Amino acid sequence: MQRLKIAQQIIIVLLFAVLIPFVTIGLIISNISQQSVRRELNYSALEMSRTIGENIQAYLAYSQKKLDEVSSAITFIPYATDRADYLTEIESKDKSFKNFEIVELKDVPKDDYLFNKNESSISLYSQINDEYALCAKLDVMYMQNAVSERYKEEKRQIYILSNDNALIATNAPNAPELSRLVNNLPSKRSVEKADLFNKYKNQPSAYYTLEKPSWTVIVNTTENITNATIDKARFRIILALTLAAFFIIAMVGFYTFYLYINIRQLFKGIIAISKGSYERKIHLLKSAFTPHEIVFLAKEFNYMAKKIHQSYHDLSEKNIELERLNEFRTNLVNAISHEFRTPLTSIVGYSSRLLRHDIKIDEQTRIKSLKIIKQQAQRLSRMVEDLLVVPDIESFSIQLNKVEINLAEALENSVLYANSNNSNFDVEISKDLKEVYADSDRLEQVLINLCDNAVKYNQDDEPIKIVAKNVNGRPCVSIKNKSLPIPDDMKEKLFDKFIRMDCELTRTTRGTGLGLYIVKGLCAAMDIDLILDCDDNYFNIMLVFNDYVE
Repeated sequence: MQRLKIAQQIIIVLLFAVLIPFVTIGLIISNISQQSVRRELNYSALEMSRTIGENIQAYLAYSQKKLDEVSSAITFIPYATDRADYLTEIESKDKSFKNFEIVELKDVPKDDYLFNKNESSISLYSQINDEYALCAKLDVMYMQNAVSERYKEEKRQIYILSNDNALIATNAPNAPELSRLVNNLPSKRSVEKADLFNKYKNQPSAYYTLEKPSWTVIVNTTENITNATIDKARFRIILALTLAAFFIIAMVGFYTFYLYINIRQLFKGIIAISKGSYERKIHLLKSAFTPHEIVFLAKEFNYMAKKIHQSYHDLSEKNIELERLNEFRTNLVNAISHEFRTPLTSIVGYSSRLLRHDIKIDEQTRIKSLKIIKQQAQRLSRMVEDLLVVPDIESFSIQLNKVEINLAEALENSVLYANSNNSNFDVEISKDLKEVYADSDRLEQVLINLCDNAVKYNQDDEPIKIVAKNVNGRPCVSIKNKSLPIPDDMKEKLFDKFIRMDCELTRTTRGTGLGLYIVKGLCAAMDIDLILDCDDNYFNIMLVFNDYVE
């Protein structure tokens, strides 16, 4: 079965753990909100009908009070003409009143606030005395304008009905719902108490019946208003849920992005390690979204990779060292088997010759054979000494017995030994050459190896130039021989173990390849600077002694 990636899994988890619950919660909240909106519409319709009814009562009471003030003032006006002028003046100042008339008290109807539909007016009466009363017409237009102005932003339909259900005022004069609402009004209405009536769902209608006058205020909520209110509430809920979901998705997206990138970095690091790239490190994209565990894992992984790389490096060096030691062993065996064979053969041959009784050997031949045996024995001794000093050089544990040495005598003895093969040496030793502090045996080993190296690689039988003098107050020895050009890469390896020039460049194949290596190690132990100076024609090595007698 194919495994999903982390990003795909997070998307699926996000879908089932966030989006689906959000949609479900949204539907539940929408349903609850719809019911809440219905209750709010019912409550607001009741409150609006009650408020309008109370305002009408207050308005009528205020108008009645003004009329009572006018009727009280009339009692103090004795003449009829003056009364008429006073009423005309009041009517001109207060546009809500019109048609002031003094009527007999017996003609006043029992019901106050009579509504005249034809005149669009409300009749108000105020008793002047025991015989007369003041009658005034209250213009309904003012009430109509007041209702329209007060509730001009209100989309609900407001109707004010008289006791015989005649329309007094409304903010929806052309609405067709009035007859339906009137028919749905209960026959027994609650007085001064707002109540609901309607058979239509989501269209709450409320009425409020005044006690005096017996008018009824109807507040009707149309279906469009209900739907618009519910849609508005639903839109707010959806908007809030959408913003919340977007925020959650954004946060999860950022988290997923950083998590995915960092895990990919871990994968790349693991793949690199598996392919042998042990120096590879994990570089995280760190932020507030980067988990502590990922940072800790990357840190530990880098530490592990560093340790593996170090171990691999150490192991590689060990392998190189093992290869070098194996090569050293092979070269040592080859050198010993080859180099020891020649002097041993000479020693055995000449000694066997001297021991023969079947031939007569003259004194000169005998002495010559003994010299050869001695030379070959010294050669074997020198090679053994070279082999024995190599481990001490490598372990930096050379035991030295430094004493005051006459450098001129040591150099002459070394040249004398190397000159046993009748080599051509041109030796120049300064008379004021200073004495040095060194180990006599080790110094002789150095000088003999250098002279022997010059003899082996000298070209055209030219004299080997040896100069010993004080340079800048320090004793120096220079050994120079003619040679073929030495490649640059070979110059860097001349002082390594078992390094020899090509056979066609040498006069003889003898040698272990340890001479210059031993020279370098012994010079370093005795504080002697070793300077190599060679060109296309000459090979020159200079020894500069730092420990000398002033």
